[in-house]
Amino acid sequence: VDECATGTRNCDQHASCTNTPGSFTCACNPGYHGDGTSCTDIDECSTSSHNCAQHATCTNTPGSFTCTCDGGYLGSGTVCTDVDECDTGANNCDQHASCTNTLGSFTCVCNPGYHGDGTSCTDIDECSTSSHNCAQHATCTNTPGSFTCTCDNGYLGSGTVCTDVDECATGTHNCDQHASCTNTPGSFTCACNPGYHGDGTSCTGL
Repeated sequence: VDECATGTRNCDQHASCTNTPGSFTCACNPGYHGDGTSCTDIDECSTSSHNCAQHATCTNTPGSFTCTCDGGYLGSGTVCTDVDECDTGANNCDQHASCTNTLGSFTCVCNPGYHGDGTSCTDIDECSTSSHNCAQHATCTNTPGSFTCTCDNGYLGSGTVCTDVDECATGTHNCDQHASCTNTPGSFTCACNPGYHGDGTSCTGL
């Protein structure tokens, strides 16, 4: 009698029946353990008898298991590859921040001239915070992420170095021909010569 075919067997529903001469045997299916008449699901996740990748989550299922790659990784679950969020654009870094890929994630750091947590970066006003290198006789102008230095009137230079212009020596003054020019820091003065009177830019003979 083929007990497996006739159903006169007592194998567990999760077991396979094999007919033998005058009898039969029961063997638990893969993913189950027991004597064949009683089969219990094997939790491959808790027993570490799975092949999920290091960066994957194992979920037990009846008679088997599934592997799902963790956040920041892509793949089948048995193989998981790090996602470069910086390269794919799947990051929330501010437009004024640099993105650095890390295993399973990424970091955002504000660019020089900006401050914040990397996901939100605000321009630093170097002029108001005195974190600039403009010369004493220069004007600092804030720009996005930086600043510029411009020498004040009466001075020449790069802005970080400003030298007084001697208007008297260069002839870039407006003193009257009958006046003497005296250079001053950033400017000059005009004084009418003896025998003349006026404000220095206009002198009339006495």
